[in-house]
Amino acid sequence: MEEMTCEITFTDITLNETDGVFEEVKEIMLKEPPFNDNWVIRSNVSVGSPVGQGEMEIQCHGDGGLYILDYKPSIGDVFYNPDIQVFSTWAQQNGWKVPQPSADLAKSNKPFWKHFYDTLLIDCDYFDKLYGVRPQFADKEKK
Repeated sequence: MEEMTCEITFTDITLNETDGVFEEVKEIMLKEPPFNDNWVIRSNVSVGSPVGQGEMEIQCHGDGGLYILDYKPSIGDVFYNPDIQVFSTWAQQNGWKVPQPSADLAKSNKPFWKHFYDTLLIDCDYFDKLYGVRPQFADKEKK
């Protein structure tokens, strides 16, 4: 089976300059005020794949947190949607934490986000509070 080719692009200059690698973004951000890890970058993200183009608005935090604030999927199918899988994999491979949708976004389409939460492609504090600890994390603390 052939691997699907996907492309991720950002509107933020720092994310583009570093290809979104967390350690490189952090290095640049530490050279700018506030000169600590207390920074936030907001960017639009396009995830292009053979099935279409997904669009997200994200916040990247100095602690490695990655938050999805808005999302327009490339395809409406919950069980075959490459956008979230590609973005989550990209984020973790580049040193970011597992992405989290905002509580409002998770509430707006619970079945969609719950599927990706159950398959560990996203974290979601809202779902943690609503459903309790996922079985995969029952014996250990979630990172």
